[in-house]
Amino acid sequence: CQKMRDRAVLFLLCVGLLGGVAPQASMNSIGDEPVLLAESTFLWDTDGWGVSMEKLELAHGNKMVKVADEGEEEWYFEAPPKFLGAKRAAYGGQLSFRHGFFEYDSAGEDMRGGFDVVLASEQHDLEIGIRHVIPPWAFKSDHSLDLTESAGWVLKSTGGPPSKPDMLRLLSSLSALRIRGGLYAGHEDCYLMGVRLVAGPPDVTPKKSSLRAQHVIAGGKSKVTGGEVGAPPAAPPSDDPPPPPPPS
Repeated sequence: CQKMRDRAVLFLLCVGLLGGVAPQASMNSIGDEPVLLAESTFLWDTDGWGVSMEKLELAHGNKMVKVADEGEEEWYFEAPPKFLGAKRAAYGGQLSFRHGFFEYDSAGEDMRGGFDVVLASEQHDLEIGIRHVIPPWAFKSDHSLDLTESAGWVLKSTGGPPSKPDMLRLLSSLSALRIRGGLYAGHEDCYLMGVRLVAGPPDVTPKKSSLRAQHVIAGGKSKVTGGEVGAPPAAPPSDDPPPPPPPS
């Protein structure tokens, strides 16, 4: 009987320890999950994606969108509105996708150069692109592109890298996201799968207060309040008569 009681106590202790650890692990895994800003799984349809050339037709496949061409056209898959607009939170995050071909004909030529992914903001007149993302001669490739100024992006206007302010302005008003499909001189049957836009780390930089909220300091006095620096503002004058003096 004593042995049975000892085993029961040991069992309860083990259950208690495991019960205390499991919730913590679950909370950590949830907390480490990236914030997803937009996603296209193409499970049911094309999810609003388009193609940059009108004469080409975008079709839905098994968890993918696909386009076939017959020549040297340079065309792009174009993202729908849910990937566009105010996406400043994507700075420091990632754009990921799978790119592939069912078949292609290089016509005896190398894969053509150019931007494989393009981001644009009409509002700020900014357009950036990144080269050498899609590997030559590959039938399938997975990609995860960092959305920072040092990740290989190039400004179309200058040919140089964007600055951090350029990236922030562009992402704050994103008007186009394009992924290249036309890479070879001959016939191509290209597909795109699993596109995700993930937020970067939160911006913890303290924001500057507006000039209206700042006190202009001169001679140890505040021009806003007229009092000592750091003193609360004086109460506004009242039109009410003063209270009568207390009886003597």
